[in-house]
Amino acid sequence: MNVIYTVLLAFAIGYFVKNRGVASALYLAGGALVFAFQSVTLLIEWASGKNTKAFGDFPDYTASNVWGYGVVNLIITIIGIGLVQLGVWVSHKQAAKKGVVQVPRG
Repeated sequence: MNVIYTVLLAFAIGYFVKNRGVASALYLAGGALVFAFQSVTLLIEWASGKNTKAFGDFPDYTASNVWGYGVVNLIITIIGIGLVQLGVWVSHKQAAKKGVVQVPRG
C-alpha cells in the first residue's frame, strides 16, 4: 500500500503544494496513515485466519526480518520524499518559464 501511495501521490503532492517543507510534511503524514492502515490490515487478516499465506499459522521471525522490513520502508519513504521534491522543482521551473513570480513566505 505504501508503495502505491508513493508512486501515485508523492510527485503530485510536490507539484501542487509549492512549499517544500509543507509538501514533505503532507507526504509523510499521509504515508504514516497508509503505513498504519497497512500494518493493522495485515495483522487482522492473519489473526482472523483469512490469510495465512504470507506468515503461516504461527509466524516466526528473526531480528533481521524486522530490520529488513524497516530498511525497505525507509527506502520507500526516501524515494517518496525525493519525488515530492522533484514535483516542487518541476512546478517552480514551469512557473519560471511562464514568468510567474513566486514570493517566499516566512
